[in-house]
Amino acid sequence: MQTYKLKFNHVEMSKRMAHIVQQLDPICAKVKEILDLELRKSTKVSIIGNRPKTTPAIIEPELFGRDAEKKDIVDGITVGKYCADGLTVLQIVGPGGIGKTTFTQHVYQEVKSSFDVMIWVCISLNFDANRLAREIVKNIPKVNGETENAIDEELIEQRIKHKRFLLVLDDVRTYHDDEWKKLLAPFKKGDARGNIIIVTTRISETTTAGKIADHSINLDRLGPEDFMHLFEAYVFGHQQSWKDHPELLNVGREIVVHLKGFPLAANTVGRLLRNQLTLGHWTRVLESKEWELQSSEYDIMPALKLSYDYLPFHLQQCFFYCALFPEDYEFCNEELVHLWIGLNILDSCDRRRRLEDVGLCYLNDLVNLGFLKENMKKDGSPYYVVHDLLHELAVKVSSSDCLSISSSNVRYVQSSPSIRHLSIIIDARDVNDRMTFEDFKRDLSTLPEKLTVENLQTVMLFGRFHGSFAKTFGDLFAEAKALRVILLSEA
Repeated sequence: MQTYKLKFNHVEMSKRMAHIVQQLDPICAKVKEILDLELRKSTKVSIIGNRPKTTPAIIEPELFGRDAEKKDIVDGITVGKYCADGLTVLQIVGPGGIGKTTFTQHVYQEVKSSFDVMIWVCISLNFDANRLAREIVKNIPKVNGETENAIDEELIEQRIKHKRFLLVLDDVRTYHDDEWKKLLAPFKKGDARGNIIIVTTRISETTTAGKIADHSINLDRLGPEDFMHLFEAYVFGHQQSWKDHPELLNVGREIVVHLKGFPLAANTVGRLLRNQLTLGHWTRVLESKEWELQSSEYDIMPALKLSYDYLPFHLQQCFFYCALFPEDYEFCNEELVHLWIGLNILDSCDRRRRLEDVGLCYLNDLVNLGFLKENMKKDGSPYYVVHDLLHELAVKVSSSDCLSISSSNVRYVQSSPSIRHLSIIIDARDVNDRMTFEDFKRDLSTLPEKLTVENLQTVMLFGRFHGSFAKTFGDLFAEAKALRVILLSEA
């Protein structure tokens, strides 16, 4: 077996990194220049750009056990109670992994013909009205007579006037009342009937989310019969069934009990079991000690960790580094593969096989095993998303090597000389508020006291305003002599 070796000059790369961080503004032009230079020199340092922008589409083709809830919403939107009002806010509530996004995707696709404008935005932990308005306005077609140089809120108001719209705010886990009112303001001015805003939110946010919604639907765990059908679909696909493997049925039923009726758990564990349809393999999964760590009826993290433990080592490594990216990050395939190449975790026994092709095979394996979801953009190109609970798993299993920081957690970072991979996420609010800006810069400057900068192999910067921290980053990374990967993203 021949191992692929990186030819890497630590001193030279340290000088390049120092130059890059000093030139972060304007960021995009510099990244393109550096990328072209590195490709011409055939070095093995990966410099990765921005993520793609996307639109929603159904990932799971069949919806199990949600017919009554879906019919209630679809009927209300198309012919019923949501048609008469000017604007209705409807929340879909449930714990992480229960299938809120999948459910809403099916509703979204089924009611398309009832709306003039359809918008889908993923929120996660960053509920910022200005950011959301900027993203929303990009997804509404322009109209004649728009005001030149209008702010985003004014453009939204002008573009939805006289039009019926559906706006989905997916995965709202935190929000501020003032931000919510600011975001809602232009949508309240629409004069069409039957406008809808659907908010999906976790069960822990029920009290908070209840203040913003006119109607609410709770998604609970799937019932035993529906869940067994879903589990069967993940294990066997549409080619086989329990009839073809009757010896696995009883063990399968016992495993299903541990999955607590959560579709995400059925997805990862079902695909794990699909790899070996043998009684021995299924029994080992059933008897795993990981199940004993379940802390509540809503805890599916042990099921996800068990699926990770059974991954081949090379796929564990590839999934491991997803912890460095923000939650709900939308990857293009080149971005992930270039990251893996830069970290030297792809290995090809066949010298005629390109490392890019090896990486694409690994990416496909992670999709097939349920650790990444694949979707398509309007132009037909793929993009990939990690479910937020699987992202939480990646953070957990990589905590000794990977660290992702933001203004909310930087001061609480514990000293850890083992950290080799660092990402920094900068929110617009970290720059817009002067006090927050100064505090964040001060906290960032203390990082060399908490980790060994000389040992960093990966540095990732996320956010539109990391140029504001150019001097801070220049001082922080001046001693980074072991860098393999630099990622600069405006996402």
